[in-house]
Amino acid sequence: MPTDVPKTPDLAVSRHGRLAEAFEVLASGLGPFIDKRMTTYFADDLSWETTAANRMGRATEHGATDPLFQLLVLRRFWGPVFADFFGEDLRGLVAQLIEARNLWAHFNLPDDTTYLERILLSIERLTAPVDPEHASRLRQIRTRLKNPLTDDRGSASPESDPDAVDLIALRNQLGETEGAFQELQDQFGEMKSQLELARKASAGKQLRLSALERELLEASGQTAELENYLLEARGQTHRLEWLFVVFIAGMLVVMVILAG
Repeated sequence: MPTDVPKTPDLAVSRHGRLAEAFEVLASGLGPFIDKRMTTYFADDLSWETTAANRMGRATEHGATDPLFQLLVLRRFWGPVFADFFGEDLRGLVAQLIEARNLWAHFNLPDDTTYLERILLSIERLTAPVDPEHASRLRQIRTRLKNPLTDDRGSASPESDPDAVDLIALRNQLGETEGAFQELQDQFGEMKSQLELARKASAGKQLRLSALERELLEASGQTAELENYLLEARGQTHRLEWLFVVFIAGMLVVMVILAG
């Protein structure tokens, strides 16, 4: 009788899932801290997320809850917002984690558990000054990474079940699909707003052009009236000049007659 042999978990999927979980913990731990600091820094703006995204030249993704967006905000505004809280030695970790997040999103993580453990440790170091409880959760994730067949209580982990592995992969794919869909929705909304603004601007220009055309017609009519007035005034002036000449001539005739 053949015996069932436990299947070895897919380590690539396991590492991808561990890092996904770690980034979720990072976002949860740093989210309120970043939101408070950035709200204070952009106190005069309605939305610091929108202002920060515009300065970085990118969409807001999932806003303050997206770990990649949080890391980009940390890197971009480190000096004026976060340097007084974090040690300078942690600044280099931000760029390292941004790179790891991009590799994770493209399913291109190095086939090296040591690398992944180093990334998890970097996430833990960045989170610990802000939220020690979340840092403790990250330590648990690192422990499960070293022992993929056991969970936090030492029992069989979901990765030992092929169906659970498939479920993790599907959840990751679903999350990425939802993220891409949200990004497309944001882009569509932005394009729609720009189109509406362009239509309003075009309508405003058309109204202004119509107003200018009416003013031009009115000015043209007034010009014609002035020309007629000038012609009449010139005619009257000529008549007065001839009357004056005739009057002078008459006076001269009278004076000549009287002198004779």
